[in-house]
Amino acid sequence: MGLRSGYKAFNTALEALYKSELLTLADKDKHPLDFDNTLFEVAARLVYDSRGFEVSLLEDPAARAVIEETLRVLSTAIESGLPHEVPATLRHALENNAFIFSGFKTFHAMREVGISMITEKGDIKPFGDFLTDVRKINEKYNHNYLYAEYNHALGAAQMAAKWHDFEQDGDKYNLQYRTADDDKVREEHALLHGTTLPPSDPFWERFYPPNGWNCRCTVVQVRKNKYPLSDPELANKRGENCTDGIKRQIFRYNAGKTLELFPPKHPYMKVPKEAKGIIQKISAEEMRLKRIQDMVAELPDNLTQEEKQAIATHNIELEKALDVVKGKLMTVEEADKQHANPNYGKGRAYGINCQTCTPAYVLRTLGFNVTAKPNTPNSKLDYLSRGTNAWEIWKNPDGTQAIHTSVNEWLVRKKYKLMNEKRWLEFFNETCKEVGIYGLSIGWKRGGGHMTVLQRFPDGELRYIEPQHDNSQGSGRENNDLNYLARNGSTKQHNCRGIMRIDNKLFDTAFIEIFDK
Repeated sequence: MGLRSGYKAFNTALEALYKSELLTLADKDKHPLDFDNTLFEVAARLVYDSRGFEVSLLEDPAARAVIEETLRVLSTAIESGLPHEVPATLRHALENNAFIFSGFKTFHAMREVGISMITEKGDIKPFGDFLTDVRKINEKYNHNYLYAEYNHALGAAQMAAKWHDFEQDGDKYNLQYRTADDDKVREEHALLHGTTLPPSDPFWERFYPPNGWNCRCTVVQVRKNKYPLSDPELANKRGENCTDGIKRQIFRYNAGKTLELFPPKHPYMKVPKEAKGIIQKISAEEMRLKRIQDMVAELPDNLTQEEKQAIATHNIELEKALDVVKGKLMTVEEADKQHANPNYGKGRAYGINCQTCTPAYVLRTLGFNVTAKPNTPNSKLDYLSRGTNAWEIWKNPDGTQAIHTSVNEWLVRKKYKLMNEKRWLEFFNETCKEVGIYGLSIGWKRGGGHMTVLQRFPDGELRYIEPQHDNSQGSGRENNDLNYLARNGSTKQHNCRGIMRIDNKLFDTAFIEIFDK
């Protein structure tokens, strides 16, 4: 079968696949989606000027613009379908799948554009005739088909989010399949209504909705023993009947478990190996840029734009080093209250690990759910506990080593000889003027020293936050405040003692092993 006849069959299959959605669209006065048609026409011109479509054209900015425009439309469905509070891993996986889907879709649309520019006799059409065909292809792919795909993305995102919630409860509740229970419900879907099985039953791996285009079915949690359990064998037979036939079998997947917005066996997914490689490469690049943009947008305004960009970009490196996906920014309460060092009191090693509790607090505020490891001999944490080594973990936004403000240098500038309680408070307030998080290394009167956190808040308050053992309100250590530090700080200090603002710095991933996750 040649490419031309092959795409006739391809479109026949898609039209049959999307039939109910296309009939719904035909009843509407205007297209509900605002796809930018000019972007597709610019990409089509690229194909025409290149005298045909080659896979390598997918890397051209004109083709990438079509992919990104498709993704933009589908992303609005994801945003509408997902509640605000979902794990970043879920959101990013669905967005990445939508990008891959958009890329494969664009490949097929542009290849069909390439076919359309050649007449039956093998001649290149005049551009005007070609443009007429291009607009028909655009209407088909980027309005008609995209309408069905948008609606599916909306439903799949909603159901993926629900599955995540179900997983948190394990088999505490059973799950029950429910239709919209009206006269529009398909007969085969109606047979599944009321199916009640535990979340661990394999039924949900293949027949979790949506089970077709424009499927309105859902699943709810129900209390154990409120409804009798369904016969798993009968439920599976009904599920197979519901999704019988090549067009419907593609829905035998669970978007919440596989983290795939679209069926993995959708016709778009059949692309040459070269095209797949290019699209996956572009997807990785674009999703990285999008994530950086999203992270820049969430960072607080006490950071400069340069600092935001550097921190957001570095977050990607931290994710790789930790092998995690960061979540939303944590509040002070979420990052503090001993969450950075939950094992405090479970042995001496968790009481001498302040050099990791402080960066753990900072990374937690950025959305990394890390905790402090114990300080054990010959570990990197042991190394950081010696002299000025503790400051080596912080880099400036340009990658250079960050330098702390030394207590001794401050004494010289102020023409003071020794520290006292009043001067410690003066040092704290002078050095921590800007809103932000500061690392403090202080030597005690009784000997030894400590690394901890001072934080200046937007209302002007400067607070001592103790990430090692919690000194927040209600902890029993509320009296461990700035005055406590000032009273107990030694009059003479080692050169390693001082303050550095650290919320605008980059944590050196060479020391990533000091955290648990």
